[in-house]
Amino acid sequence: MKSRLQSSWELRSRAAIQWRWRLKAMLASTISRAHDHGLASVLARRTDSPLVLGYHRVVENFGATANTEMPSMLVSSRMFERHLDCIGRRFTFVSLGEIGEHITGSRRFNKPVAAVTFDDGYRDVYEQAFPILKRKGIPACVFVVTNLIGRPFWQVHDKLYHLMTKAFAAWRDPRQEMTDLFRALHLPLACITRNRVAAISPMLAVTSILPELPLIEVRRLMDGLEATVGNGFHNVPQTLGWAELAEMGRAGIEIGSHTKNHVSLPAEGAEVVAEELAGSKKQLERYLGKRVRHFAYPGGQFTPAVVEAVKRADYDFAYTACRHSDRSHPALTIERLLLWQGSSVDADGRFSPAILNCQVQDLWPPARRCGRTHIEKEQPHG
Repeated sequence: MKSRLQSSWELRSRAAIQWRWRLKAMLASTISRAHDHGLASVLARRTDSPLVLGYHRVVENFGATANTEMPSMLVSSRMFERHLDCIGRRFTFVSLGEIGEHITGSRRFNKPVAAVTFDDGYRDVYEQAFPILKRKGIPACVFVVTNLIGRPFWQVHDKLYHLMTKAFAAWRDPRQEMTDLFRALHLPLACITRNRVAAISPMLAVTSILPELPLIEVRRLMDGLEATVGNGFHNVPQTLGWAELAEMGRAGIEIGSHTKNHVSLPAEGAEVVAEELAGSKKQLERYLGKRVRHFAYPGGQFTPAVVEAVKRADYDFAYTACRHSDRSHPALTIERLLLWQGSSVDADGRFSPAILNCQVQDLWPPARRCGRTHIEKEQPHG
């Protein structure tokens, strides 16, 4: 049972979060109005800086799905359509191919443009987002994890999230018990000691741990969690099959690579990185019958060595999840803005065009630090 002190801390935390949301909404409204009247236009996204949007899952009901799935991966179909309508009033939607032509210098835009992308290859993108995109005539790109196409297996982040959710419900002291588990499994403690937020919630645990560990160690951690708390899994989120990918391709949806197994590339050795990049590309090209030009870094994690590996794998364009880029390879480190249900709501959970406008126009002040991996680390695994 929770102690009185712990319950009091949670109440104060919720109140602080609510206060920050309200402040954010007020600031967004002020900044957005200033932008609309030209007062903030000097800060807004430039015409020569295309906006690339990134989503994961598009679901029918956010609230119901977020009860069991990682909320930051979800946007409802209604909210997704609101995003498109709101962004479409200020931007023209184009394909990644057209943005690629702009980046390589063969095309220039004289108006703000935006592109839509989806990571991981969930089937609900076909069921929920694809009909909306077709109806509105908006192009898009889906980055797929090739070893999961049409197979009833877990995305690694989803499975780890479910296990962490069970563990947090069972653990009295998540920080201590997570530390004990890592020590028992001989896993590096740095990813939970360096990221102090890792013990606050299952979602923060997943986002802290996954970038730091190679896939073999992530699987060892999941085995350890299952041995500790069991699994208790129900429905595995479905992925796209080859038939859906072919149909989407015929309708003009670009298909790109997101590796074979959704690994954190900076955490892997050079041989694994090369196979994840080349193997996924080869498999997609064999089934789709066309060259695959686009790649998205899982979790937005990349280093100079990873970017070089993407170049050697013969991708023309690669997409990140932050503002960092590699000056030597700008076409392989294209910035994306990742969005989900909570990206555009006020403190009461209502859609806020002002908050969304501040994000897409680049009007928010930059984050104090980037939480993604861009620095080379010594690799113990070859």
